[in-house]
Order: sequence, then structure tokens, then C-alpha cells
Amino acid sequence: MTESLAGQIEKVTFLNDETGFSIVMLKVDGKREAVTACGHLNAPSVGEIVDLTGDFKRHPRFGLQFEVATCSSRPPETENGLTKYLGSGLIKGVGPVLAKRMVDAFGQDVLNVLDTDPGRMAEVRGLGPVRRERVIEAWRSTAGIKQLLSFLSAFNLGPSLAVKILKKYGSEAEEIIRKDPYTLAYEISGVGFLTADKVATHLNFAPDCPQRLEAGLIYCLDEAVRDGHDFLPSGELIGAAKKLIPEATTAALELALSNIALTGRAMAEKRDEPGQMDVYPPETHRAENWVAKCLASILKAPFSASVPRPIKALAWSETTLGHELSDEQREAVIMAITEKCSIITGGPGTGKTTMTKAVCGIWKQVTAKLALVAPTGRAAKRLSQATGFEATTIHRLLQYVPSDGGFIHGPNNRLDLDMILVDEASMIDVLLMNQLLGALPSRVCLILIGDQDQLPPVGPGRVLPDMLASGLIPSKKLTKIYRQAERSCIVQAAHMINDGLSPAEMDRNPDADFFFVEEENPTGIIDKIVRLVCDRIPKKLGINPKTDVMVLSPTKKGELGTVNLNAQLGKALNPFFAPTIVRYGQTFRVNDRVMQVRNNYTKEVYNGDLGRVSDIDMENQELRVQFDDHKVNYDFSELDELSVAWASTVHKAQGSEFPAVVIPIHPSHHIMLRRKLIYTAVTRGRQMVLLVGSPAALLTAVKNNREDRRHSNLDRLLVQAINSGQ
Repeated sequence: MTESLAGQIEKVTFLNDETGFSIVMLKVDGKREAVTACGHLNAPSVGEIVDLTGDFKRHPRFGLQFEVATCSSRPPETENGLTKYLGSGLIKGVGPVLAKRMVDAFGQDVLNVLDTDPGRMAEVRGLGPVRRERVIEAWRSTAGIKQLLSFLSAFNLGPSLAVKILKKYGSEAEEIIRKDPYTLAYEISGVGFLTADKVATHLNFAPDCPQRLEAGLIYCLDEAVRDGHDFLPSGELIGAAKKLIPEATTAALELALSNIALTGRAMAEKRDEPGQMDVYPPETHRAENWVAKCLASILKAPFSASVPRPIKALAWSETTLGHELSDEQREAVIMAITEKCSIITGGPGTGKTTMTKAVCGIWKQVTAKLALVAPTGRAAKRLSQATGFEATTIHRLLQYVPSDGGFIHGPNNRLDLDMILVDEASMIDVLLMNQLLGALPSRVCLILIGDQDQLPPVGPGRVLPDMLASGLIPSKKLTKIYRQAERSCIVQAAHMINDGLSPAEMDRNPDADFFFVEEENPTGIIDKIVRLVCDRIPKKLGINPKTDVMVLSPTKKGELGTVNLNAQLGKALNPFFAPTIVRYGQTFRVNDRVMQVRNNYTKEVYNGDLGRVSDIDMENQELRVQFDDHKVNYDFSELDELSVAWASTVHKAQGSEFPAVVIPIHPSHHIMLRRKLIYTAVTRGRQMVLLVGSPAALLTAVKNNREDRRHSNLDRLLVQAINSGQ
């Protein structure tokens, strides 16, 4: 039987910012004990009065609770209640002290002053003009969020998304959503097609309406890009959309596809097969074509600076290095100093670093206009340490300007370079390669170094394999393992994996740097990992477990995925009481290690960067992260850009290297048990690597050399660009 309940919120016990689900403690007139209420309460705040309908039900663990069906709220009426309400974190920049001053100044009329005459906030003691404007703007935003949440709560969309939607659309948010809810999927980070589709269903949009079919096609195309494709053949795209929207006919989807192509939301290129097209998002279409044209331009243009006597330069380099190069290293060096564009690949221990030193030393004697770059900050730092030359990330080389929303260097302002060497080239997706090549002059000598046996880039495309497949770019693969590297069990294990052999049975001594720890039970695997990370590895190597040990899992989900591993490791590595904030399903605490999970050019932090939470400011609703060389502030609404990172997926760790790496491996990882993934994980460790888990799962992984073929046309486009004279 439905009941009504009214009370004042004394405590917000739980709030899921994504769905809006809340648990609160209510002070209810006539009841001595606080009442627990749970449900969608529209961003509840301490001190707020709520009028609820619902039912009392007994939870098997938490006892009697009021399950909320509907909720309406109103501000408190007493001065004490208003102080709690305003100081609860409701308004960004207002804490308990300022809230009391505001109530002291205006009493029970404080909310009316904020609404109708905010200029009177100047009367509040200690509230200067700059902070005053911030408080007034924050109050307006809060009021807007409350109003928008009352609309969004029917769709189970919570406060975090309400903030993003309000920032994007302002006061017109509800009107825009009612007109076309699929706009949310296109323009709001964190809202995909499935969420927008639920909103559309609630708003009575027809199952086969054009907006739904077009949004479904774009969603399937975006999902393909997230899986690494530059495009999808039209038949595959239509098939994926039919699975997503069973009500749609093939004819209706083909019409919708024509419409998104006509309006520029997708680009369609004809294929050889009659009636088939390659369908691209505009961004990857531009990038793939531009990369091909830029590479063709570099290959055709003459050197601006060249090495006049390559053989003599090579001899000078060996003397300078004090190290005699192998025949294949010499061939690689000669290629890198005589060809306009070249690719050098090789696994661990094959002498890429020595060869790179030689190439850079020779080019430095010829010209000062050279650059060394890598896709990530860690990879750039490692390149600099290995070669003795300054290296930077591609993003920093191009110099992003937040006010302009773009890079300083590009097609209209090219870099002044004669040579550029790009390390970890296997990580570079077509979008980043487009940005880099668009900023290079055609006269430049371009040298790419990488390991083609590692995982493909996280982003779309297969740039390095396509460049090799084109047959137009000189390349050399280093294969010889050098004596010093031969002594490393990590190097031996990596090459065994590459050869399809399990390193579980390797002969090794107690001083080895690679170990396999057998354990079949997932709980036992977690227990062993926690002990290894927190105690045994730090003691053996004399390193800091909070900064120098990384756990790499094949997956995010499951008992042995990064989400659960981060929770277990966090308890052990950061167990002390610290300020905490929960956003987007994650709990962040001061001193947590975190990872940036998408590029943010404005903040100058990029996908894969690691940092430490240094402060959580509840009053200003900001979390601060200390990265290697700078500190970054995040508004609470931006915390979907971060992930707790005591453990990481192998994909996210590409280009990084850690003193020690621990890798769980178990049959539950099933579809992720692949050779390239295990090989990439093992080669992330510098001083020690430990695999913990099932020998059978490891054998399955090393035997599985299947690679999902990505849809890409770069090799074909490069050949066309060379032959067309462009």
C-alpha cells in the first residue's frame, strides 16, 4: 500500500551520480528514530525537506527502509536548517562557515535574496566581489540542475549528467531533449544511444522513427571506431543496426544511412562490390585520407638536410658510442639516414635503443632541427633517458592552445624540422598520426620505431601495419637478441610468447626477473597479487609499491578485472581515513593513484597519464591530481576523465614501462586470452614481471595468435596518393 512521508534530510548516506539513486536519513515529525529512505531523490541535500510517496519494506541486510516512488523537495524553513542546507556542498564555493554568514545576514529570507536580489550578497561579511559572483552563478546553476533533475529522474539520469546537460544547453535543456532526445547521444559525454533511447521511449517516440534509426547507425559506427576500425562496410553497418533496432527494416535503415551521409554525419566511399560502400565517421575519413597524402608528400620531396657520407658517418657513430653494431643494426642506421621515411621494428633486447642512439647522434651532427617524440609522457621520458637527447610527447610538440581549441602547429603553421624520430609507433592511431603529419614539412626525414608484435593502438586504425603493407616505405626488423638481454628472463619470456611457447616452465634461479606463480582459484590469485604488490616485490627490489608496481589485467570487469583489483589493492595500499568523493561509480580518495582515460588538451593531460590525488576540496567541488610535472584541478563533474589505477588494463598501459609488473591470468579472461595481449603486458616490466594464475590459461593465450582485422584503407590510399601525383 502506497504511503506518504515528509521529513528533513539529516544525512545523505549514498548517491549514485549517474542514475540519481540515493539513500538518505530523514528526520520525521512524530518519530524518534531517523527513517532510511532510498530511491531517486533528485540530488538530495542535507537540510532539505522532502515529500515522498512509496512503501516501507524490510531489507534482509539493512532492515526497514522507505522505498521511494515519487519525490518532491522544498528548502528548509528554519535558520539552522538553512545553514545546513547551504553549507552541505549544494552550492560550489559555499561551505559551513560562509553558509552561516549568509543566514546571519538575511535570516529565513536568504534563499529569496539569492533568487530575486543576488546583488545584496555584498552585505555578507567576508564575501568579496569575485567570490560573490561565483557563489551567485553557482546558485543559479544549482537551481537549474534541481529543475532539470525533476525532468530527468523519470529516465534514471542522475546529477552528474544533469550538470553536463545544463552546461551544454542551459535553460533550453528540457526543450531540446523533448524535441530530439537522441541529441544527448551525439553531444553529451557519458550518454550513449541506449540511454537516449530510453528517454525517447518515455517521450513516446516511435520505435522506427527516423531520429532513432539515424542515431542507431551513428552509434554502431562509433562503436566500430571504439573497436579500432576506421570505417564499416555498409552491409556490416546495416546488420549491426538491425541487431540494435529489431523493429527497423533494411530499406528504412538504408534510407537513414543515405540521410546521415547527405547531412555530413557520415562519409560513404564506394567499394568494388556493387551496392556496397565504406561508411566512415567524418573524423576518421579526413584523418585516413590526410595521412596518406602527407606520407606521399614526404616520400616524394627531397631532403632539406642529408647525411653526405653515410658509411663514414656510421663508422664515426660506432666510435663515438664505443659499441660495434651488428650487421642488421648497421643496415637500419644507413636506412634511417638515407631514406626520407623509414620504419624500424623489433622486440625487446634486439638493440633498438642502441640503433636509435646512433641515428640521433649522426643526425645531430648534420642539423640542429630534429625532434624525438613518443605518444605518451612515459614513453617520451624513457626515450630521452635512453638516447641522451631531449624527447617530448606528440601533443606537446604540436602545442595545444585552449583558447583556440586547436594546435599551434598544423597544415597552416608547420614545424621547422629536418628530422623527426617517432618511438612506440605501433601505439599511434590514425587520428594522432593525422595531427602529427599535418604539422610536418614535406622536406622532413621521418623515422618510425616500434614493435609490430604489440597490441594495436587503443584508437582507430592500423597505421604502422598499413604503412608496412603498402610496400612503399623502407623497413627493417631487428631480430638478434643481444648478450646482455639474453640474461633477462623477461626478454626470454617475451620471445617465447611471440613464438607461441608458454614461459610457465622456464628454467630460472631465485635472482631471475620473471616468475610464474601458479594459482587456479580467483580469490587465491587476488590474495597472492596483494601480497606481492604490497610486500614481497617492494622488499626484493627496494621500490615503492604505490608508484613502482603496476597490476595489468586483460579485462575491466569480473573478479580478476581492474575494477575489483583496484578495490582490493586500494584497501591495502591506501587504507587510512582520507577525504573521499564518489562519482561515476568510482570512489576517489586522497593519495589514490589515478589514470587519465581521455585526452584533455586544455589541462595538458593525456590518455594513460598517471598521477596521485593530492587533495579533495568539497567546498569548491574540486579534486586535484599531481602528475609528474604539474598539478591539475578537476571539477567533480569532470571525474569521468579519471580512473583509479592501482591496476590497469593492458591496453591502457601501452607505451608505459614500470619497474615491476604483476599480471593475473585465468580462464575467466576467455576472449582476451591472446598472444599479443600477454606479450604486451610482459614487455611493460623493466626489473621484474610476475604472472599469477592458471598455466592452462597462459598456454591458451600464447597459442591464440588470432587478430581481429581492423577495417582500414590507409595502405591502399597511400598507393593511390603516390600514383596519382598528389
